[in-house]
Amino acid sequence: MIYKLIASIIISRLFKRPGEKKVRKENDKYLKKLVKSGRSELAGTFRHADEALDALSPEEIYIESFDGTKLYGRLFTASPASSITFVLLHGYKGSGGKNFILQFDTLKSLGANILVVDERAHGRSGGKYITFGVKERFDAEEWVKFLLSRNENAKVILYGISMGASTALAASTLPAVKSALCGIIADCGFTSPADEFCYLAVFRGKEAPKKFIEKASRVVEKKADFSTTAFTTLDSVSKLSVPALFVHGENDRFVPKEFTVRNYEACTSPYKRLLFVPNAAHAGSFYHAKEAYTEELKALFFEAAKQ
Repeated sequence: MIYKLIASIIISRLFKRPGEKKVRKENDKYLKKLVKSGRSELAGTFRHADEALDALSPEEIYIESFDGTKLYGRLFTASPASSITFVLLHGYKGSGGKNFILQFDTLKSLGANILVVDERAHGRSGGKYITFGVKERFDAEEWVKFLLSRNENAKVILYGISMGASTALAASTLPAVKSALCGIIADCGFTSPADEFCYLAVFRGKEAPKKFIEKASRVVEKKADFSTTAFTTLDSVSKLSVPALFVHGENDRFVPKEFTVRNYEACTSPYKRLLFVPNAAHAGSFYHAKEAYTEELKALFFEAAKQ
């Protein structure tokens, strides 16, 4: 009984959509840490990241996902026209602005379209529960279908950070995605929802009891209607043939870099690159290695354009 109670509390906090007040509180806490560490300019950039993207007057798009969930995205159309679109998938409790504002100008300079989506249970998209990529991978496919409905020859580069990275890798084998995919970028992704949940369940260096993990998994299925064992990115990357870039910060404490190592080693793409960034915490690699990261992004793009 005690395991079930603890599991219910944790699941509610981990997967349930956070309220706007809670999101602002967590963001403010994070921004204050940046200011305290002497990075006031970076804190200001993140604070106004999504507003900065909105100021560029993107086309606002709403689509309906496979289960009826309303999804929101912002499309930045390249000029001159391009058939290639970066689909940006943000991380857990993140946003398109917060996760991609630093590299946005670099992506824009490549001359491709850019679609910044709000994942389900985030921002202006609907949904009650975050599902660690289980349902988000099908949402990604719906976005690709939308792009194909506008241009049957559309090509897509999926670019995900954290949960978005795992979502991108898991989505790569879905039919519509596979037909349009020409490249993929996975920054600090995990190998499966189950692996990440078990990692987060570690407390003070000790693994959670197996009985607790099993009970928690059942609670997830009952309350949030998804299974943490629904996919593993290792299966997806073992079928990957398009150019792939894997990135991870050496100081990541939220998603261990070993997950990216496993994804990279299992990847069968003829073109695959691995970038580890010293001193970078979770989702912070571009900030700490802008030059190296930019070079890898550009190289990946030019390889993808050949597909």
